[in-house]
Amino acid sequence: MAKFPKIEELKQFEVVFWDLDNTIYPYDPAHKVAWEITLKLFAKKFNLDIETSRANYAVARNEINNRLHGQAASHSRLLYFKEMIQNIGKVEQISSALMFEKTYWNSFLKQMQINKNALKIIEVLYANGIPQVIITDLTTQIQLKKLKQLKIAKYFKWMLTSEEAGIEKPNPKIFEMALVKMNVKSEKCCFIGDNIKTDGGAARVGIKTYII
Repeated sequence: MAKFPKIEELKQFEVVFWDLDNTIYPYDPAHKVAWEITLKLFAKKFNLDIETSRANYAVARNEINNRLHGQAASHSRLLYFKEMIQNIGKVEQISSALMFEKTYWNSFLKQMQINKNALKIIEVLYANGIPQVIITDLTTQIQLKKLKQLKIAKYFKWMLTSEEAGIEKPNPKIFEMALVKMNVKSEKCCFIGDNIKTDGGAARVGIKTYII
């Protein structure tokens, strides 16, 4: 993995595309805190021990991921919690999934901390009039909430989520859609991400890709 590219190097591009999670901010610290808070609430609600609840989550997450592979909904915390409630036979309390989802994301958003190196680059590119766009997996609503929480929405011309695109990275179609939207040739832009497996899909359509 490399450090963020130098700002002077990025200034040569007509458009700079960004990944969001684990690129502009670190995902894992916020997730761990939010998940522990929600897990304890789930265990208390249904009179379960923490480890049983944790195992239930793993099963539910795998079931949803396998069923909806390649779709934004495969990451839905609401679906995970709904599946968890069904798996323990508490179908009559299935509406509780809404409470768990709200608890998780509220806790997550409060814990988010922007990567200062990413923010510096974003601010300089914005000041130099270079359009910036986010290409990200997951659902549109929560990704918009993240931009608002991080107070960076104003810096970006546009955001394309896998929910809108109908496919996830590394499928080249999501990157091709972004190129068409911005009316830019692939060799005139770059993509900054953190995951060679998913974000590396940008390189497949000729976009200069930086994996940090």
